[in-house]
Amino acid sequence: MELSTAVGRLSALAQTARLQVFRLLVRTGTEGMPAGEIATELELPPQTLSFHLKHLSNAGLIESRREGRSLIYSLQVDGMRELLAFLSEDCCQGRRELCVPLGKSAKARSAAISPKPERLTVLFLCSKNSARSQMAEALLKKHAGDQFLVHSAGLRPAAVDPLTLKVLNEIGIDTSACTAKDFGDFLGRVPIHFGIVVCDRADRECTQIFPFAVKRLYWPFEDPAAFEGSRAARLAKFREVRDAIDARVREWLDEVEQARELAG
Repeated sequence: MELSTAVGRLSALAQTARLQVFRLLVRTGTEGMPAGEIATELELPPQTLSFHLKHLSNAGLIESRREGRSLIYSLQVDGMRELLAFLSEDCCQGRRELCVPLGKSAKARSAAISPKPERLTVLFLCSKNSARSQMAEALLKKHAGDQFLVHSAGLRPAAVDPLTLKVLNEIGIDTSACTAKDFGDFLGRVPIHFGIVVCDRADRECTQIFPFAVKRLYWPFEDPAAFEGSRAARLAKFREVRDAIDARVREWLDEVEQARELAG
């Protein structure tokens, strides 16, 4: 779609009455409504409605057909789809599978987190879900798995690093269920109450993704998988990062508990 066409369609919708007309016709779909019924439904004078209908038609957002003596106005489906595609083509960096479905209404999205679940959901996010987010998931489950539903995911998941599994096993955590998960498996599908980003790259890329959590937190940690050296040195780095994440998880749990106490 040309930029000028998109601007024209958005301009056509940038007026209260026209937006009301458009939304009404979206609800009626291809069946449409006679102009008289639209005027009655929206309490618009016929002359005013005629002006708005012409504006929306010229913009390619609605169309009309004659049935007997009546003009039936309906949504121009292709026109709306073209506009939505234009607006969202770069959403989530082109990974449309990560986007909250465009057809899912705000009310439906709100309903996804209502009624309030017994346990709030925490999702740890990093670029590959191979080290830091895996550690954070395992450690929060260890300390408060009875309080939260805990997950982790990566923007571009890779295999879990063997040293991640080793340093978690060292502190008594069972890693048999540790697998790399794709962020797209959660976004728009699972209600996320706390989205905790644990790496710089994911934080930069997440600025282009539709808000994915009720509350988004940023806990940057050094990437142990990127550390170069002997196996002993690399293992020491993994332990260092594990312990730093463990300390931050414990600190956050204290913060959550304090907030609950203040809330009464």
